[in-house]
Amino acid sequence: MSLNYIFLTFAIFTTALGQFFYKKYSLSHSYKFFYLTIILFIVTPVFSYMALKKIPIDIVYMFTSLTILIVLFLSKIFLNEKIASKTYVGVIFIILGVILYGI
Repeated sequence: MSLNYIFLTFAIFTTALGQFFYKKYSLSHSYKFFYLTIILFIVTPVFSYMALKKIPIDIVYMFTSLTILIVLFLSKIFLNEKIASKTYVGVIFIILGVILYGI
């Protein structure tokens, strides 16, 4: 596996975790989550830039769509959010889109 794909993975997960911690902050108003959000959103562009050095932009941003799924499942598991059935349809479309684009 290329180092650039590791940077892409970090970019995806730091984006998702930043969004998740912002949700935690908005619910709890605890500034530790706010500061975590800021830190993650500062390092995310660095990882994206490193990934974009060797990976085409269309591939990077196609995989970035997976952050939505990560945030969704983190929110379901750790925040006990209810997920509507329409949302599952959207999840299926995102996964199918990533798979079809990869073909």
